[in-house]
Amino acid sequence: MVCMSRALLSKRPGEWPLPPDPGESRLLLDLFPDPLIVARGPHRKVIAINRACLDLLSCTEAEDLRDRELTGWFHEEDHHRLLSLGGDGESEPDAILLRIRQGDDWRPVAVVGGRRVSPRGDERWVYRLKILEESGVGLEREMEEQRRRACDAVRTSLRIFQLTEKIRTAPRLSTLLIGVRDEVDFFSRAGTLLCSEGLGYRNVRLWSYKDGEKQIAWCSDPALLNRTRPGKEEDPGFRRLPLAVGSESPCGLLELTIDQREVKLLEEAPLLKDWHEEVLGTIGEILALTLQNLRLHDQLEKQALLDPLTGIANRLYLGVQLEKEVHRARREGGELGLIFADLDGFKGINDVLGHMVGDELLKEISALLVEFFRESDHVCRYGGDEFVILMPGSNLRDMEQKGRDLIDQFRKYEFLGGRAREASDLSLSVGVTVLRDGITADELLDEADTALYQAKRAGRDRLVVVQPGNSMGR
Repeated sequence: MVCMSRALLSKRPGEWPLPPDPGESRLLLDLFPDPLIVARGPHRKVIAINRACLDLLSCTEAEDLRDRELTGWFHEEDHHRLLSLGGDGESEPDAILLRIRQGDDWRPVAVVGGRRVSPRGDERWVYRLKILEESGVGLEREMEEQRRRACDAVRTSLRIFQLTEKIRTAPRLSTLLIGVRDEVDFFSRAGTLLCSEGLGYRNVRLWSYKDGEKQIAWCSDPALLNRTRPGKEEDPGFRRLPLAVGSESPCGLLELTIDQREVKLLEEAPLLKDWHEEVLGTIGEILALTLQNLRLHDQLEKQALLDPLTGIANRLYLGVQLEKEVHRARREGGELGLIFADLDGFKGINDVLGHMVGDELLKEISALLVEFFRESDHVCRYGGDEFVILMPGSNLRDMEQKGRDLIDQFRKYEFLGGRAREASDLSLSVGVTVLRDGITADELLDEADTALYQAKRAGRDRLVVVQPGNSMGR
């Protein structure tokens, strides 16, 4: 446990402690004076054993007993009773009287057993043994007296084993969260894992802190959505963990409740309590790192698809989205329109007012386009002073009217407070087309570009629409 504690305290992001080894598991079992055994599989092969049990079996090293079948120490007539002993670890276990080998003799023992399932689906069995005096009525009386304490001891042993499983599961959270698609997927998957049998927390609530806003992103019980949670003083099992890495500001908050039986165990064993708090800290840092990486990736992806000057979508985004919209229109039998627009006289703005003012003009025009078109439309800066707008669900008549309205809006607008038209004969030329059978995404863009330059050659400040049959018309 000391090694595990140091590993948790000295960890760096991306370097998480390994699960505790069998030696550390035995240290946990050694906290109890009665013989304890942890076994696995249908034949109950031993994987951990405490010192009291080693003394009972007259063995000095636990490794000498690892992977040996537990039935080898009990009378053959008791094997079936031993293998049938146990439960789900939560129900009241029954103590049974069995005979265990001790030298050349058989000694009566009261045995209580319970079963747990690890996060990987492996069965683990915990047995507690109590040596009894060999006298008929005395055995039954002692069995009855010991039964309640035996049940409590086995459940406590199972809780310790469950804590060990949490230590094993916590470092794997980062692996289990790999591949989350977005924040909704992240919070849903993280919450489900925290409530799973491997970790076993209850009343889980995850908060998202983003852009100065705080909101509940996931909770295990809808009744928790608007409930004020008690503090640790009112509920010793309640924990509130900021999702933060190092000294950085939290990107979220984790609230959860520890099972009351586990709280009682932790209060009685300070060393286990410190260990468990370190596990919670590890879980919080793993969730924080994963969420921050997800947001960073999303931010970088958006930056790659946005024009750094105007803040609207760029040419790379246009290429991706145009393919998507064409495929969707084909699949759903929908319509798709495309507008290709270019500023007339923009060079005069740069020559007279300077490139910095020209950049301000591009920002102003971009804002106008975003406001003019629908939220479902895609406004993109193609390059320089050229803009492309994708309009899903629009037919040729809609597109032609939208193009004319755009030119009218452009003529009326006082760009740069009126300075733009004083410095240059600023106007807008527009080419419009719609998706048709046999036209690819690239061809759709090319014919709108061709229509645009036909408008510029025809005198600028006008609209050219690609008509069915590929003939150009005004």
